[in-house]
Amino acid sequence: MQRVILVILFTFWAFMTYRLWQVEYAGQNLGAAVDIQMVWEKILNAQDEAKLQIVDERGNHLLGALEWTPTVQRETEDDEPVTIVGMVENVREYTLDISRGRLYAVRPQEDVLFDFNLNLSPFPSQEWTSIQIKLERSFNDVRYKFSADAQSTNDFVTFRINLEQGEQMVTVPLEDLSKPEKLVGAGLKLAGVPALAASGASLMVKNFLNSKELSNRPLNFKLDLPRQAHIDLLPGVRSRIKVYRIDVPIVEDMLVKIYVNTLGEILRVEIPDVLIDTISKTSKLDLPKSIVLRNQNFYGRLRRER
Repeated sequence: MQRVILVILFTFWAFMTYRLWQVEYAGQNLGAAVDIQMVWEKILNAQDEAKLQIVDERGNHLLGALEWTPTVQRETEDDEPVTIVGMVENVREYTLDISRGRLYAVRPQEDVLFDFNLNLSPFPSQEWTSIQIKLERSFNDVRYKFSADAQSTNDFVTFRINLEQGEQMVTVPLEDLSKPEKLVGAGLKLAGVPALAASGASLMVKNFLNSKELSNRPLNFKLDLPRQAHIDLLPGVRSRIKVYRIDVPIVEDMLVKIYVNTLGEILRVEIPDVLIDTISKTSKLDLPKSIVLRNQNFYGRLRRER
């Protein structure tokens, strides 16, 4: 009788495994298109956090690290949110967190620390409800803290920075985030520059952008999100691991490539080398030649150089 039960259980397991394979990959070759909504739902409902290391792959140098954590909250009878794992009903909101973010400096005490939080409404609307960004760094033994906070119920974003002379705060209307001159003025006010001087600098930037040289080159701050993902193999590993690849266009043909497994876990994020080179030349910064975020569970863990 026990053998019969074992055979039944094995048959059931084999059938369910086959059905799962059919749902995920049947008839889908490498490069085949996949509905981006389905992949996005997997990412939001992923059960585990992703520990990502920021790596210069050309030199195999560790540049930093972060933890990516999706969570789901649902309604309860007393209207209190409860964090749960996996797909649920009566979803109140989705949350995406980047925590323990760290970019390494020459001196460990000067590392840049960062956190990011994004809250989203349930499907099918999937609209953002709040965004928080925090940056922190010590320089010349002085600690600097910067934060940005926006709520969908408001029409502005609040920026704060803690300097030696105290905290500075400025609010910027959401519609002004696409206007460089407004951001320059807000940034100068945040740094403690007098309002009159900040307004003058903002006007100079506006006049420059409206000059003849740039009048025929309108700035476009709109990010065109992809409508589909593609079946691909995870690069840089020995095993043959099928994943979803999401190509996010930044500027023209500059694509940020995001690799996600079938459980929605982030495995790899590639920043285009052309974009890094452009930023490096424009800002006169000595940036790494390549920047890749890699899941240490699949690529191994690099140690920080001393």
